[in-house]
Amino acid sequence: MEQANSIFNKYYNLFDSQLAKVPAAQQFQSKTGVPKVYGAAGVAGVGLLLVFFNLGAALLVNLVGFGYAAYASMCAIESPGKEDDAQWLTYWTVFGLCNVLEYFTGFLLYWFPFYYVIKLGFLIWLMLPNTRGAERLYYSGIKPIVLHSRNSAQQAKSTAAPSTDDGDKKAN
Repeated sequence: MEQANSIFNKYYNLFDSQLAKVPAAQQFQSKTGVPKVYGAAGVAGVGLLLVFFNLGAALLVNLVGFGYAAYASMCAIESPGKEDDAQWLTYWTVFGLCNVLEYFTGFLLYWFPFYYVIKLGFLIWLMLPNTRGAERLYYSGIKPIVLHSRNSAQQAKSTAAPSTDDGDKKAN
């Protein structure tokens, strides 16, 4: 039990320090007397239940996919380093491709149970700096396909009969 308490306290303190940077969380705690970590956990729990029971799931999942990523992208733009810029640019590329694929396959995906729960987990995996899921997916799947398509197009262009001005002059 002592080990469980130490793990709980470790994560509680971590979340508390992160939420200390959010003015709305501070205001929530001061007005209600409820610790901001519990408030955030409650909001996250209610959101997860809504997604689980498919009540506004599409909106909530897309808010997570757009909202946090947009905030993190703005922070990355303002930071002096370029590594986080590349991470979020890669995320937006993968996220955009996934949304295009979802648009065309949505009528099939609707029939998969817990689709939005899986999508939420997938988006979180794409976003997390620890997993760098978007970069993994981009470098292992998207980039090779795009490079292959680009090389095929360049080869087709170079092997096509070159247009010459001689043919045009003979026709006149």
